[in-house]
Amino acid sequence: MTVVHPGDELATLRRRVERALERPLPRDDVRSLLEALAARAPADSAEATLAHRHLAELLLEESPWRASLHCRQVLRVCPDDDAAHALMGLAQALQGNYRMAVGAFRRAVAVAPSNAWYQHNLGHLLDVALDRASEALPHLQRAARAHPGQEEVGASLAHCLGRLHRCDEALEVVRALLRRHPAHRDLLALRGWLEEGAPARAPRSPRAPSTVPIACAASVIRTSLARLGRSVARIEAAVALWTADPRCTEPPDLAALAALDYLASRESGPRCTREAVAREHGVTLSLLAARCAKIRAR
Repeated sequence: MTVVHPGDELATLRRRVERALERPLPRDDVRSLLEALAARAPADSAEATLAHRHLAELLLEESPWRASLHCRQVLRVCPDDDAAHALMGLAQALQGNYRMAVGAFRRAVAVAPSNAWYQHNLGHLLDVALDRASEALPHLQRAARAHPGQEEVGASLAHCLGRLHRCDEALEVVRALLRRHPAHRDLLALRGWLEEGAPARAPRSPRAPSTVPIACAASVIRTSLARLGRSVARIEAAVALWTADPRCTEPPDLAALAALDYLASRESGPRCTREAVAREHGVTLSLLAARCAKIRAR
């Protein structure tokens, strides 16, 4: 009789997960396999961490509460994982738990202070959700220095300046952005609000701060790639690849992130080998190749 060792069973399950991620399977099927891997792998293993990270990204918009539980599992094993802290911040913001979201982004900033997107999201939450514009401003200024001309970052900075009654400075920011994006509806609304003297009613109703102007999919890409030290041009090329397809409204999973990173390196160098990118993201070479082909075929 053949004896199946637990390690062999776990390796087989991981291969099944990787094959599932390569194919256009229903989300529920992929999630079931990831949940099985998370349940069977030792809690502190690479397999469990991989499964929980995938599940957090997969569930972020559909069920941010469950996504936050998976982030917690990653952070229990890897407490200095800044990307997991940032994902936790997004999950809490989507649930309306703004103070918890701010705490999560503070921890992400403490681990990776040079990550401009963590600074942006923290400052944006402080300004819009907690009405602490003075505290938000330094974070938004750091983000704007790192990403000059980026409309989301610039809009957040201008909004914060308006809340602090520094409308002339804010209008300079908005008008510079409008020269590059003349039909941007949110920027036009922001300009009108500032030209009125930034009355107490903001130019838009701040629901979850993800709407003013954080987008989950773009934030996940920027958070993950900035953690790896990618250039602004490469990160924005990866965001553009994902958001070019209007169907791609959900955050990409780990394999898709690796593929976006590799493809963006070909547009905004330095070019990397598939082997190097697969190793950095912790995915197999075959999975990376399959995801690259799928993105190119869109």
